[in-house]
Amino acid sequence: MHSIKALTFDLDDTLWAIAPVIIRAEAHLHAHLGEHFPKVHQTFKKEDLAKMRQQVVMDNPHLSHDLTSLRRMSFEAILAGSGYESHHSHSLMDRFFELRHDVEFYTDVFAALEMLAKHYRLYAISNGNADLDRLPIRNYFEGQLAASEAGMAKPDSRIFHMACDRLDLQAEDVLHIGDNPVDDIKGALDAGLKTAWINRTDASWEASFQPHITCTSLLELVDRLEIT
Repeated sequence: MHSIKALTFDLDDTLWAIAPVIIRAEAHLHAHLGEHFPKVHQTFKKEDLAKMRQQVVMDNPHLSHDLTSLRRMSFEAILAGSGYESHHSHSLMDRFFELRHDVEFYTDVFAALEMLAKHYRLYAISNGNADLDRLPIRNYFEGQLAASEAGMAKPDSRIFHMACDRLDLQAEDVLHIGDNPVDDIKGALDAGLKTAWINRTDASWEASFQPHITCTSLLELVDRLEIT
C-alpha cells in the first residue's frame, strides 16, 4: 500500500468502546434528572424514558445522521412530558457531552497513532458526536468530519468523498480504518478508498465484499503497513 498518503479513522468502537461510555452517561443523567427535575421520575419509569428516546429517533428519520440533535430532542420530550421548560435540554446536553467524552482508549491507540502520524496524514470520519478537540488524541489528527456536519452518515459514499476533498487527495490515496463492516468497510470501498477492518472482538467476516486489510489491533495495522 505504498500509494497511501492519508488514513481516515472511525472513532467509536475503533479507538474506544462506546457502549460502556453511553451506559455510564445515561445512568449519570438519570440520577441528575431525579435530583434536579424530580417530576421526571415521578412521571416516567426508566424504561419509559428509553422508549421516548427511541420514539424521537423513529419520528425524525431525516435527522438520523445528527445524533446530537436527536439526543437533545429526546431531552426536550422528557422535560415537556414532565412539565418542565424545554430550554433545559441544552444544559442536559452539555452534561451529556462531558460524560460522552470520558472514554477509555484501547491500549494500543496512543502508541499506534504516534507511529502512524509520522508517516501519514490522519483524519477522522464519524457517525457519532465525538469531538476530537475534547480528547487527548487531537494532536495526531488534521481534523475530523462528523455526519452531523456532512449532512449524511456512513456508509454514504459522499461523506468519504467529502473527507478526501478536505485532504485534497484522490480516494485511492486514502485508507479508511474502522470496526463496522457496513458503515466503514463497505462505505469506504464503494467510495473508492482502501480499507482496514479492525476486528477487536474476533468476529467472523460474513459479507461478500472484503477489506484490503484485517487486523485485531492498530499495532497490528502498523506492522501490516510496514512502518518502522
